[in-house]
Amino acid sequence: MMSSMYLSFAAVFLVMVIVDLVGNTLVILVVLQNEFMKTPVNYLLVNLATADILVGVFFGIQFIIAPALIHPEDKTGDFLCKFVTGGILGWVGAVASVFSLVAIAIERYYAVMFPHSQRGKLTKTKTAIFAIVSWVLALLWAGVGFFTTVYDRDKKSCDIKWSKEIYANVYTAGWTVVAGVMPLSIMGFLYARVVYRLWFTVQEREVTQMASLRSRKRVTKLVIAVTIVYALCWVPELTIYFLGFTGAIQLQTIHINIASALVFFNSTINPVVYALQSSIFRGHLRDLICTCCKKGWRSNQVNPELAQRRLPSVVSDKREESDIVLHEGVK
Repeated sequence: MMSSMYLSFAAVFLVMVIVDLVGNTLVILVVLQNEFMKTPVNYLLVNLATADILVGVFFGIQFIIAPALIHPEDKTGDFLCKFVTGGILGWVGAVASVFSLVAIAIERYYAVMFPHSQRGKLTKTKTAIFAIVSWVLALLWAGVGFFTTVYDRDKKSCDIKWSKEIYANVYTAGWTVVAGVMPLSIMGFLYARVVYRLWFTVQEREVTQMASLRSRKRVTKLVIAVTIVYALCWVPELTIYFLGFTGAIQLQTIHINIASALVFFNSTINPVVYALQSSIFRGHLRDLICTCCKKGWRSNQVNPELAQRRLPSVVSDKREESDIVLHEGVK
């Protein structure tokens, strides 16, 4: 019989899985199906959404399906724990999500501090490098779990086994640096410079320059909001594990579930933040949903009125190539 704690967490995780998969899939579709939104920085957002989807899939398996599963043992059980039920690929996605936020912060810094310089301009090549590096680093760090996660016959579940306790302690402390101190320090420094430049220095007064400035301010507000959400979710998670590492608390199942739920919530909430903050995203999302609904009733029908209504936004998007098109309409 399933415990009440499992049923409670499973219900919460199920809701987050649905919101995560639907929301982040819509983000990807909105970018890929709108030609004027296919900018390098928007592809970074696609990379972020992809990482968040990976979190949703494998955290869902780990916390909803795996506890109710009659798990195979021996080598088959070890294999499933490493690649399916242990949630390791979900943590790879979570770390890739963090590094994607750092990449976006770097892009914002150069777009605001050096708007007319080619040095910091985000090209397709640089975008691809950012994306590849984020996944390689995430795999190198979180991928340690592929070597330490095994099936525990006594616990009847996946568990982490280290050859020496010191390795476990170092790795746990390392998470605080890799997923907490380091990215927060980088983003904090970059966004502090950006905020000071946008809000506390004298800017050009030409009409075109003022329009560009307003656009950068709107975009910066949104990415800072996403970063704050990341901090609010990850800092408590890292604190829980750090307290367990120091011996201040004895880590129990409920601690692990809460910590994982916080990380999962971070991956779930990003599309909601876009929808709340960006009128452009809401508009394209509405068009996407309307198009899908109309195709269900009348296939191959084109709605010219819908395309015409979005035309002003498209024109506005092209004014500032260095800004995130998805967020040009941030309120």
